[in-house]
Amino acid sequence: MKKTDRLVTVLIFVLLACGASCKKNASSQKPQTLEEGIAQLRAALVDAPPQVQSNLYSGVSYGVRYGNYAQALGAMDAIVGDPSLNAQQKKIANDVTDLLKTAAQNQQTAPTPAQ
Repeated sequence: MKKTDRLVTVLIFVLLACGASCKKNASSQKPQTLEEGIAQLRAALVDAPPQVQSNLYSGVSYGVRYGNYAQALGAMDAIVGDPSLNAQQKKIANDVTDLLKTAAQNQQTAPTPAQ
């Protein structure tokens, strides 16, 4: 019985270790879409100061929702420049800024609808 107990204990430990490492890797991945990036940024800034939260919700999210990428980029600049953010928060904010710049560039080169 002792061998079985040890085997079960080792298997549980291995499964838990694999699960923890998979979860850690998933959260540290660079976002592929603007929506993913904003979701990651919201999660990272949960404990951020009120001014940062305001820039995120009133500036970035609002600007993206209505296609005003210039407004969203201005709010992202304020977020990235905030000294209260840690390195992980700044990394995610910079990733979102890159995605916003790409979206703004795509918006400028999109053909205008026919009238």
